[in-house]
Amino acid sequence: MTKSSARTGGTLAKQVESQIEQDIVEGVFLPGDRLDEEELAARLNTSRTPIREALRTLASIGLVAVRPRSGATVSRPTMSEVIDLFEVVAEMEAFAARLAATRATDAELRTVAEMHDACEREAGTGDAQRYFDANGHFHRSIWEGAHNPMLVEQIRIVDRRVSPYRRQITFHPGRQSSSQTEHRQIADALAARDAEAAAEAMRDHVMILSDDALQLSRHLRL
Repeated sequence: MTKSSARTGGTLAKQVESQIEQDIVEGVFLPGDRLDEEELAARLNTSRTPIREALRTLASIGLVAVRPRSGATVSRPTMSEVIDLFEVVAEMEAFAARLAATRATDAELRTVAEMHDACEREAGTGDAQRYFDANGHFHRSIWEGAHNPMLVEQIRIVDRRVSPYRRQITFHPGRQSSSQTEHRQIADALAARDAEAAAEAMRDHVMILSDDALQLSRHLRL
């Protein structure tokens, strides 16, 4: 296995799944690329069994398409489908922010503030990948503060599908700066425990990503 093995832990199939998903999100495999089981097994130094299991799991969440006699490919959504995904994420994350405003403990809200500060630091480095990772931690800290495991489970599923496109948008010049302005509005609303303001700020933040996706459609790898 590769370097991500040490990061992910778990069963071999889960490690393989995590690596393939990471490669899809980071653009190693592009939409429409064929995912050959033998090539993946050789690349990840494993047998085809965990590869096949990982591809089935990734197909179940929509990152991979598996067709009889054609094998597996990276899913290739239309721009309309990508926007649909962002709309779903926007509503679910807005609900999570609304819940977090009233349910999160003071310690959890401090974690949200710390994650926001971490995003600020990474935005200043100019390292888009580090900012993308910090951005993920910020959002997840809010999900956890909602104290609704069923909601978090559903957000994670859709977020995994939209992550390749969220990452591409994050790497676009100027996006990190504007994202931080939006994050500040979310963090401030949560600190004030203003549920409606937090929900509105989160919804607007994610829908701006949807607008960005549409504007950058010529450059997004779909």
